[in-house]
Amino acid sequence: MKVVATIISWLFMPFLIPTYCLLLTLFTVSFDGFISGSGSLWSLPNEIKWALLNLFLIFTLIAPGISLLVLRNRKMISSIEIHDRTQRFFPILLMFFYSIALFLLLFLKTKDTSIPHFIFTFPLAGALVSIALFAANYILKISLHAAGCGIMFGFILAYVAQQQYFEFWVLLIASIVSGLTISSRLYLQKHSFEEVIHGWLLGACITFTINFLPL
Repeated sequence: MKVVATIISWLFMPFLIPTYCLLLTLFTVSFDGFISGSGSLWSLPNEIKWALLNLFLIFTLIAPGISLLVLRNRKMISSIEIHDRTQRFFPILLMFFYSIALFLLLFLKTKDTSIPHFIFTFPLAGALVSIALFAANYILKISLHAAGCGIMFGFILAYVAQQQYFEFWVLLIASIVSGLTISSRLYLQKHSFEEVIHGWLLGACITFTINFLPL
């Protein structure tokens, strides 16, 4: 059971969550109810989908991953998982820096196009969640895994709520991923119940609000 919980923890690390979210929304059939279909990520041309996915991979996975390795080599963090609460400020700051950079890039590139707002409000939500996590980390060792799963659920829920048609099994997947990841962190005794619940709620509520409200 410990092996399974460890695998789940690695599969749903926070830096992987944005990629999963895009895969689930870009490549799952959805319609926003408007003639142009401009609010549906699924309606985007494939070349734009892959370009966006590559950008998210660079800013939310590759660059932060390399940055963490550099921090570990410089002994600024003890491990990639970062068990020490005081060291968690580093990955949270990385999350903020890369999220805000991606938001600015996508906002400037897509604000006057037909690409749905979700593409730039998603990284904006990530930046705001990181600010909340930074503040909360002074009090609790907030679960970044749980926050990542909350981001996933909040983003997909906000997207589904603005589509006339969507495959609701995707929202079910987001719920199952949240349950499995939170259970794994508790089973491995990495966090208390309070720490995972606070992390999930912060991620879900902020992400849903930013992606649901029109900007």
